[in-house]
Amino acid sequence: MSMDKGMEHVGLSRAWMAAFALLATLGVAVAVIGAREGRAHLLFGGSMFVVIALTGVLYLSARRPGRDDSLPSHAETAAWSMIGMGLAAMMVLGGVPLGSTHGRMDGYLLFATYAVLVACYPGFRRRFVEERRGYREITDDERERAIRAQGDYLSKRLLELAMVALAVAWVFWPAPFRALGDPPQVASLLLLPIMLANVVGESRVAWLHWRDRQ
Repeated sequence: MSMDKGMEHVGLSRAWMAAFALLATLGVAVAVIGAREGRAHLLFGGSMFVVIALTGVLYLSARRPGRDDSLPSHAETAAWSMIGMGLAAMMVLGGVPLGSTHGRMDGYLLFATYAVLVACYPGFRRRFVEERRGYREITDDERERAIRAQGDYLSKRLLELAMVALAVAWVFWPAPFRALGDPPQVASLLLLPIMLANVVGESRVAWLHWRDRQ
């Protein structure tokens, strides 16, 4: 890496750090307002802003060159991109059952949008990797397939456990679920564990790729 490119990289990283710091500050402010006014969706949304900002800081740290100046692969970069997309989707999906769109048509529109996003989530990841490579016929190497398999396995197991926990909670503590009046609220609550499981799986993929480079 040349000196000019190195300085450009440092400057870009500082700009992103400032943006993430601003996002975290905004998140804390929104969460405080939500807590004071008793608005659960604001408290949740503000907390998610902070989580997204911290994830961005982790990404900046993870993309530094590793052993032998190795840079993140397309698969590792794709995993981080999907983590960001998943967290943004969780922020919106989580706000719907908490009352952010209660009684309004936009709840149905948001649910339809994020239902498509959840269904197409793996396809977005594959398309991202293919476009970064610049051609479509290449197959992943054995190590990448092994890492992806570990991430997918964790996602599936976590989703199974989340569905069981949701069912048990619905049986033994039904009051919060009965308060969900609109169909989009119930549907968003069911989609949320799917997105959470995918984000956790992608996080494991990104971590395993990073560990390989160290």
